[in-house]
Formats: sequence, C-alpha cells, structure tokens
Amino acid sequence: MEPDVIRADPRTRAVTLAVLLVAAAAAIACVLGFQRWLEAHAARVSPQQLIADLRQWIGVAMTAVGLCFLLLGGHAARLARRIGQLRSWPLPGARPLRDTRMLHGDQALRLARWLNAAAILAIVLAAIAAGIGVRLSML
Repeated sequence: MEPDVIRADPRTRAVTLAVLLVAAAAAIACVLGFQRWLEAHAARVSPQQLIADLRQWIGVAMTAVGLCFLLLGGHAARLARRIGQLRSWPLPGARPLRDTRMLHGDQALRLARWLNAAAILAIVLAAIAAGIGVRLSML
C-alpha cells in the first residue's frame, strides 16, 4: 500500500457498527412506543387537543433536530479550522473507518473550504429547524 494512505482501523469500524445498530434499535423502539402512546392518547382527548399536543411534540422534535444540525456544523467548522492550521488530512491521531489517502497543502485546504461550507449550511438548517420548532410549540 502507498505510504500516503492511512489504513482503516478495524476496532473503530467495529465500534461504529455496534453504535449504529444500537441507535437503529433505539429509534425503532421509540417509533413503536410513540405509536402506542399516540393511539392511547387519541382515545382519551379531543381531536383539537390531540392536534395541539402533536404540534407541541413536533415542535420539540424540530428543536432537537436544530440542535443536532448545530452540533454537526460546529464539528465541521472545528475540523476545517484544524485542517487549515495543519494543512493536512486526516488529522494526526485519526483512526479512519476505511483506508484514507493523505491530503497535504492545497488539497487539504480545499477540503477545509468544503467543510466550512458544510458548517455554514448545517448552521443555517439548525436555525430553520429551531425556528420551525419554536413556532410550532407556540401555536
């Protein structure tokens, strides 16, 4: 293998797969639990109250989505800053999921610019999602 390639870390790959499987199982459990709760709640309240409750829950969920986008945008901006400082990718100490070619100089700076653009997009989406969430929660 070329010296400019960082080999994939099998342990990181295994941990990532395990985390994704647990997250998928938790998401399925949440959806099924919400469905059961919604059926029971709909039987107890009026349609108007159900609509108001659902708006509030959707508002909370959208605010949480906004927070996730904000965290993702912050992470992308932090990575871009570190790549710009070191002019290298992957960063020292990285344990990639797959074999990754080293980028230096202008190539690394190009990646940093893309990450900055992604950070801006994620922050804009965070603001939109949070705005929708707040609006739905207040209606």
